[in-house]
Amino acid sequence: MYDISVYKVHNDAAEIKQISVKRDWMDQTYDAHAYICFPITLTNTLGWGISYPEDISFIWDGISDTSSHHVKILSGEKYCSTGRANGTISFNTGLVFRTNEKITLLQMPVPNLFNDSYQSFTTLISTSFFQSEFPCVLKITKPNTIITIKANTPISCIIPVSLTEIQDSSIVYSGKEILNINMSEEKQIEKANKKLSRGLWTNFYRDAVDPEGNKIGKHEVKSIKLRVIKDEHR
Repeated sequence: MYDISVYKVHNDAAEIKQISVKRDWMDQTYDAHAYICFPITLTNTLGWGISYPEDISFIWDGISDTSSHHVKILSGEKYCSTGRANGTISFNTGLVFRTNEKITLLQMPVPNLFNDSYQSFTTLISTSFFQSEFPCVLKITKPNTIITIKANTPISCIIPVSLTEIQDSSIVYSGKEILNINMSEEKQIEKANKKLSRGLWTNFYRDAVDPEGNKIGKHEVKSIKLRVIKDEHR
């Protein structure tokens, strides 16, 4: 468990809360079938989302250079600016994070929240010493179109990571082992592939069982629970 402190430095600060499992495109699949996929639904809730209580609209003329006037903010001006230019829009988060030196905040696009108009930059911020407001910038990808980010829609997501723990990690890649699987394993793979073709794979993956229903492992967690604790005295 990571301990993170966040301070609001002005009244128009962004809101921060755990990302919801809900996605519009998942609701629109037949019988909301996408929610059956455990790897997706678990990932959907990974991180805290940065959002704003009002709609924010803007338009970009498609020119990417050092001039800020190519992006025009149409609504929500108090939450954002165009100073970084190059077809981007920057957000005034009003949030300052504090962590110890072995925690870094990874900011990235919201998992499985797709759009063709913009994308959050992926950044790593050392919040043990970073003194300024937490930066959040979107790259606009759709020119000459009015883009509206609806109120309470997360524009990026924040995840605490330890770069110390993953430093010098390695993957051992071998092409030989799979060639030496025995017949029993081949039958298991064949059965798994048949279930996969019928859309049943996620059922035994979710429960960590083999195609026969035998327990073969355990998930690290089955749900991700993140909190925002309000402390008005800090």
